[in-house]
Amino acid sequence: IAELKGTTLPNEYVVLSGHFDSFTGGSGATDNATGSLTMIEAMRILKTVYPKPKRTIVIGLWNSEEQGLNGSKAYAEMHPEVLAGMQMLFNQDNGTGRISSISPGPFVHAGAFLSRYMSEMPAEITQWVRLGGNTLFGGPSGTDHTTFVCHKAPGIGTGALSWDYSNTTWHTNRDTYDKIVPEDLRNNATLIAMLAYMASEDSQTFPRDLIPQGIAQDGTPRPWPACPGPTKSAAQSAR
Repeated sequence: IAELKGTTLPNEYVVLSGHFDSFTGGSGATDNATGSLTMIEAMRILKTVYPKPKRTIVIGLWNSEEQGLNGSKAYAEMHPEVLAGMQMLFNQDNGTGRISSISPGPFVHAGAFLSRYMSEMPAEITQWVRLGGNTLFGGPSGTDHTTFVCHKAPGIGTGALSWDYSNTTWHTNRDTYDKIVPEDLRNNATLIAMLAYMASEDSQTFPRDLIPQGIAQDGTPRPWPACPGPTKSAAQSAR
């Protein structure tokens, strides 16, 4: 965890999120060293060209993601002030490929904010990125930005070109350095740095309006999912 302290809104936060907990027989290059490297390089860019951000910019490389998002859950539990002041969080966790999609999740206004940010970026970075529609939130699972979404803080997930991630490198001993595509990682770090800059400088505070969660079988509105805390011992872990 590291931060660039905000100059005018230090109690509002932009968070760069990845996980660093590889445990297979390979080096964990694409799960998730590439996501961690993307965020580290984005932070290096920001520190170089934007050393005095408007909002505080935090980078978190979470441990124990594979055991139930325990690192990000522990951070959320320990830092309610970041949850309360979060302007936006960007997470990367699906291989070495170029970012090709961004999901606004259940936040009504996220699409408009992200569209505005990307409209001010170079087309060579944004032209391949598809902005998805709103989606229901089923609870914290899959990867770390969902930890923060569960607390109704605007965590944004990014998707990437596969490079056969699901079939070849994900959770196998083939997840090694030679599978990394450096050109795509440079693109991703540049994109994340730009998004972080736009979110930090934004004159508008992100509104947290949520889409309805739908209707349960008994005809009542579905409740917002519970946000369980971290598992703090191997004996308690479901994995």
